[in-house]
Amino acid sequence: MGALARIILRDGRVADLREAEDTAQDRAMLHELFRHASADDLYFRFFHMIKEVGEQDIDRMILSEGKGKSLICVSQDQVLGIGHYIMIGDATAEVAFFVDDRIQGRGLGTLLLEHLAQIAWRRGLKQFEAYVLSDNRRMLRVFQDSGYEVHEKQESGVIHLVLPLQQTERTHALQETREKLATAASLRPFFEPAVVAVVGASRDSHRLGHLLLSHVLAGPFNGVVYPVNSSAKAVLGVRAYPSVQDVPDAVDLAVIVVARDQVQSVVDDCIEAGVKAVLITSAGFSDKDEEGATLEQEITAKLRRHGIRLVGPNSLGLLNTHPEKQLNASFAPALPPSGKVAIASQSGALGIAILDYASRMGVGVSSFASTGNKADVSSNDLLQYWEDDPATAMILLYLESFGNPRKFSRIARRLSQRKPILAVKSARTMDSAFGAESRQQSLGDEIAVQALFHQTGIIRADTLQELFDIAALLGAVPLPHGNRVRVITNAAGAAVITVDAIEAVGLQLAGPPVDLGFDALGQRYYDDLSAALVDPSVDAVIVLFIPVGISEAQGVSDAIRQAVEKCGLPKPVLANFLMMGHGPIDYIAGSSFRIPVYPFPELAVRALGQLTRYAEYQRQPLGRLPDLADTHLEEARALAQSWQSARESSWIGPVRASQLLDLVGLRSQLALTEQDQGFCRLGVRSHMDPLFGPILTATAASKEASSHSRLIPLTDRDAAAFAQSLLKGRQTAPFCAEVLTEFFLRVSRLVDEVPEIMELEIDEAWICHADSKVVSANILLEVRPS
Repeated sequence: MGALARIILRDGRVADLREAEDTAQDRAMLHELFRHASADDLYFRFFHMIKEVGEQDIDRMILSEGKGKSLICVSQDQVLGIGHYIMIGDATAEVAFFVDDRIQGRGLGTLLLEHLAQIAWRRGLKQFEAYVLSDNRRMLRVFQDSGYEVHEKQESGVIHLVLPLQQTERTHALQETREKLATAASLRPFFEPAVVAVVGASRDSHRLGHLLLSHVLAGPFNGVVYPVNSSAKAVLGVRAYPSVQDVPDAVDLAVIVVARDQVQSVVDDCIEAGVKAVLITSAGFSDKDEEGATLEQEITAKLRRHGIRLVGPNSLGLLNTHPEKQLNASFAPALPPSGKVAIASQSGALGIAILDYASRMGVGVSSFASTGNKADVSSNDLLQYWEDDPATAMILLYLESFGNPRKFSRIARRLSQRKPILAVKSARTMDSAFGAESRQQSLGDEIAVQALFHQTGIIRADTLQELFDIAALLGAVPLPHGNRVRVITNAAGAAVITVDAIEAVGLQLAGPPVDLGFDALGQRYYDDLSAALVDPSVDAVIVLFIPVGISEAQGVSDAIRQAVEKCGLPKPVLANFLMMGHGPIDYIAGSSFRIPVYPFPELAVRALGQLTRYAEYQRQPLGRLPDLADTHLEEARALAQSWQSARESSWIGPVRASQLLDLVGLRSQLALTEQDQGFCRLGVRSHMDPLFGPILTATAASKEASSHSRLIPLTDRDAAAFAQSLLKGRQTAPFCAEVLTEFFLRVSRLVDEVPEIMELEIDEAWICHADSKVVSANILLEVRPS
């Protein structure tokens, strides 16, 4: 059976979690697990002294006959631990674990509990029970630290534990923290290796292996580098070795630069040598054909079985600019200037171009990774590594696809509160050559992507130029406190263009533009900028200048610099010097600040608009899933399960749908009088996207009906923003937004907590004086699991 999940232990070790099977191999591995166990561990597990775990004991763990589930954690063909539950009632199961004492304390017991709890809840179970000897402190800690509410009762030296399986905010938070720390540990061998082996290092200066080794050596890399070449004694003056196993030191990172057909044997060599991490630059895998995709899957599975993480294939490398950890294991010709910006690119060639552009834009880089085919390490992993990285203050992403967008959403929502995430998502549309079906799929994905970015606070750029326009501003100025912009100019024409751009991005003017003319420019720019910097009615300042001579341009630059040095930089200041500058962005640099100077006013305004929206997002409290009165989710789920068909997914009809809606506080009324009809009529649909999960779409009935979508589950913050977007531009009573927000929260909670719901359609709902009323609804339930 394939892996249920890839898990990462607290020390960064990677293993597979899968269902235990009644096979000779699994039985042998389980016997081996218990054979190496200490007498104390066996006593704690079986409650009496035992010399050997027999076949009947194994039977009880893996033969549940549909009444339980058993999961094993496997690495390097060894079982590291087992967890299983057996049902002891309609909604209750007893759970137990055993973990190899050689890896105890690394979070495996907690991970087994988390996955078993998710499986059990998905199958309709409501609680776990467990019996733990009072001296078994480690196992008690597994339950107590899980995040689940734990009820304990002492019974003659045994502690009886009861764990309700309903997930809470604390449960989610602890699980996410554990995953973040473990993922970061697993990626350190990539970004902080002590020993690097370049496999395929060549003496031929035209070969990629030669190029990459030269980049590592020129880094400069402070660790040890070993070229691996089967026929050369030395490459670039460094002694070479015929295989990774021949390298005299333990290798942290192996960079593989060989032809596709040779990668499999090199990977086997890395496994035998105990390499911690592998980066494959070779192309021709899933990026080429089915044969390559199959080979990629085999290599990834093999590395995963041995706990080795993989970047690539088809990666153009990674780098780290930290002075003590400098590494250029990429095809970028040199390390970019060190800075606070981390970059991940799915496209390798474009990633190298992005690094070059960052250097020309004056954007310093902390680290970079080309994810390639994302067979293992993805943007989700990199975000978790960079979340607590002190060298990183901002993250730039170039994305072509999402592997696990629901996980991406959880990570980005948490991370964007502390560090801005900027993204360019390509493939928004499909060329007509791909056909109508592809275009429709692209449109559906784009709606989901828009919802994801909106809910997570990610700053989305349409182009790479806009990405760096925003990054340059974010890295140079503080976030604005509002959207009021003062424009200072010496040319009315430039001001008109700027004002139009300001209105287009949703910003406001802080008074009419200040036109200084062409007399005494330096002093006038100094005076007016100084006044704007201390004016509490101004949130940001855009300085426009059309030079009439080189001396005037220098004088204006000096005036801007001196004004900021005098008043400080309490708000964003950005400039546009038309017809000046040699690069995409120039800077007016002071002793401790840089004012970005854009080549065109529209670019400056667009960057400021994005910065202002992000600042507004950051000012809001982090969303939560609030408690809602009159919700009976357990009863709703039990009812939905009783209506499931064993043959096929089925619609339950308006009457039954109204029963479920009533259980989450949404009143149904099949006919409304004029007095019942409210101020806003809408239609709502929830459907299950195979990638993004449940998506909620709402359409307000009006002359200019518009649809808006959000990903479920909705936090209170999501629901409020959703309601505001739907009511924007409509004449509604003040209470409408509040009632509509609660309506969305209740629909979201029903779909999220009753996973048997595949689709929900509310054809007509009214937002009324004090509540909402559903006129017509239907629900599609998935087939009952066997």
